[in-house]
Amino acid sequence: MHEGSLMTLSDEIRKCTKCIDLGIASSDRLNSHQKPYVQFAVEGKWKPPDEVDVLFIAESPPWNGKQRYFYNPNVGDERPSLREKVLKYLKLNSLEEFKLDKRFFLIDTIKCRLNKSKNIKPRLSINGIAKTCAEQFLCREIEELKPQTIFVLGDIAKKALQRFSEFSELKEHKVSKGFDGNLSGYRVILCVFPNRRTEAKYKTQIRGAFAKLL
Repeated sequence: MHEGSLMTLSDEIRKCTKCIDLGIASSDRLNSHQKPYVQFAVEGKWKPPDEVDVLFIAESPPWNGKQRYFYNPNVGDERPSLREKVLKYLKLNSLEEFKLDKRFFLIDTIKCRLNKSKNIKPRLSINGIAKTCAEQFLCREIEELKPQTIFVLGDIAKKALQRFSEFSELKEHKVSKGFDGNLSGYRVILCVFPNRRTEAKYKTQIRGAFAKLL
């Protein structure tokens, strides 16, 4: 794990264009000018004031013109958002309860808005982008936040986390198999990322993972 403060980290996230500079992703895949974590002042507004009990690690902010994002409560559409799904599974009514009552916090592995459309060529290497972001930011966020529990939402987040020696055991586990164990002093829970497609197949597993936090 690296040293560094979250305040410095926020500045670094805002300025980072490493994936574009290295040719890991093109600008039609990755919007390096939109960093929702910075744009919506997540650190200052939504981080629990004392300590983080559960740190949720998701994949990436969605790519769309409506600014849909976990911490943007003013946007809604016909499809349930990640925020709505997470709050539903946790039986919470608002982001304020998520933050203050439960001391929960959610971050994305990939900091830029990500376009996962299959119509754009060449094929997107999400794991390559996640690896770069994890090495730049994720391990430092975990070290600074010091959560009691890390709740991993989806395979991309798991693969990013398992790159670090502290969490290398995750390579042996699938997000759909209900892993819940202690790794390097952190309780780590794996969960299938909840969306329309995965809930059709893994609804019981997703519900069971969230139930561990109730």
